[in-house]
Amino acid sequence: MFKKSEKKSHNPPSKHPSMPVAGSSKNEATPGDKDEETPSCGQRCCKYIYDKETKQFCGRTCNSWFYIIVYSIMYSIFLSTYTLILLYASFNVIKYMDDYQTIDKMDLWSYSEQGIGLTATPTSLNNLPVIWYRNDTRDYQKYITDLENLINKRRKRETYNTSDTDLGPCGYSPFGYGDKPCIIIRINRQLKWSAKPLINNVTFMSTVPSTVQSNLKLKKQKLWLHCNGVHSYDKEHIGNITYYPEPPGFDPDSFPLTDNSFSPLIAIQVSNFTLGLSLIIECKLWYQEGVSSTEFVLYVTPKKK
Repeated sequence: MFKKSEKKSHNPPSKHPSMPVAGSSKNEATPGDKDEETPSCGQRCCKYIYDKETKQFCGRTCNSWFYIIVYSIMYSIFLSTYTLILLYASFNVIKYMDDYQTIDKMDLWSYSEQGIGLTATPTSLNNLPVIWYRNDTRDYQKYITDLENLINKRRKRETYNTSDTDLGPCGYSPFGYGDKPCIIIRINRQLKWSAKPLINNVTFMSTVPSTVQSNLKLKKQKLWLHCNGVHSYDKEHIGNITYYPEPPGFDPDSFPLTDNSFSPLIAIQVSNFTLGLSLIIECKLWYQEGVSSTEFVLYVTPKKK
C-alpha cells in the first residue's frame, strides 16, 4: 500500500578526466620541485661544454669535432697553396713584361734598367711635392731644416765629400730662402742601375732642350739635368733657374751605386719668380736609355706687412 520512497543518491557528480582531482599531488608543483626542473645558468653552461649523458663537447661528439678540424686544416693548406701559386705567377708575368730584376742581399724589387726616379728636397715634406710658404722666416724654416738634415747626413756617412762650393749658396743655411729658394735634386738610390750619357743620334733628339744639346759638345759627358716650367704660363713667371754645379750633370762613373755610397747632388736655385702664383717646375734627367723626371710646385706669397 505504501510505496517505497526512492532514496536520493548522495554520490558527487562525475568530473571531466582533464580536471585535476582534489588532493592529488600529480599536477601540483612545490618550490623545491621548481628549482630541480630549472637548472642555473652555470649548470647550463657546464652542460653545454660537456654533456655527461650524451658525451658531447659544445653540442658535438668527438668524431664530429675531429672531422671539422681535419676539414679546416685541409682547407687552409689548399687556400695557402692557391695563394702562393697565384703570387708566383703574377711576379713572373711582371718580370717578363717589364724586365724587372732582383737585387742581391736586398729585400726589395728594383726598377727596370731603363727607368730611374728622381727626388727633389725639400719637396718631400708631408708627402706632397709642394714648396709653399709666406716670405717669412718662421714660415720657411721647416724647409731649411730638411735641407740641413740632408746635407749633414751625407757629410757624415758618404765616402766622398759634398763640399759647400759644389752646391754654391745651396750648400749651407738658409739655402736661399726666402727670395731665392734652393731645391736639391738627386737620383734615387738604386743598386745595379747605371746609364750612358746622351749622344746626338738618339731617336728622341728632337725633344732634347737646346741647353742640353749644347752640353753635348763638351768633352766630359754626363747625365744631364734640365729644369723648367711645365706649361707656358709657368715658364713665363718662373724667372731664372741657376744650377750648382754648372753645367748640371751627374757623373755616369758614380753608378752603379754600392751599399755605402750615395747619389751625387745637384742644386737648383729659383730667383726673380712671380710671387703669389703657383708654379709647376719639372726637372728631367737626360741619358741615352731614356728620360726620367720629377715635378713639384713652388708657391711663395709676399710677407705680411
